[in-house]
Amino acid sequence: MSSSVYHKLQERIKELNCLYGLSGLASRPDVSLEEILRGTVALIPPAWQYPEITCGRIVYGDRVFTTANFKVTDWKLSAPLRVHEQEAGSVEAYYLEETPECDEGSFLKEERSLIQALAERLGRIIERKVAEEQLQKNNQALGERVKELNCLYQL
Repeated sequence: MSSSVYHKLQERIKELNCLYGLSGLASRPDVSLEEILRGTVALIPPAWQYPEITCGRIVYGDRVFTTANFKVTDWKLSAPLRVHEQEAGSVEAYYLEETPECDEGSFLKEERSLIQALAERLGRIIERKVAEEQLQKNNQALGERVKELNCLYQL
């Protein structure tokens, strides 16, 4: 196998690991939305071609999650984070220094696909978590109303 084919395979493996990591985070029972967002931003650098000079940021509403080395630079790749078909933030990857020219400036076309897939999946996960939280609140409120009705019935 040629070294360029091997390198390309290694890059695809990193991308798959990122998506698997997101699936693993989202499938953990009792994981909070904040934990998912923090965990997802940490998955960004290892999935990029130059992980040692990559940082990430996820913006969701008024909440911002960044990698420890985060810095805004000119070398940015981002995708909108959509929740219920409304733009609710973004998923972003930055290179901290200039890199050789690739498909899309400093980035590979596969990295564009990856960040779009991350944003799309994260949006669906957020929708599900928000629905779960609302369901829990509704169930709790319903339980309280049932208790109140039982008390009234006993009178």
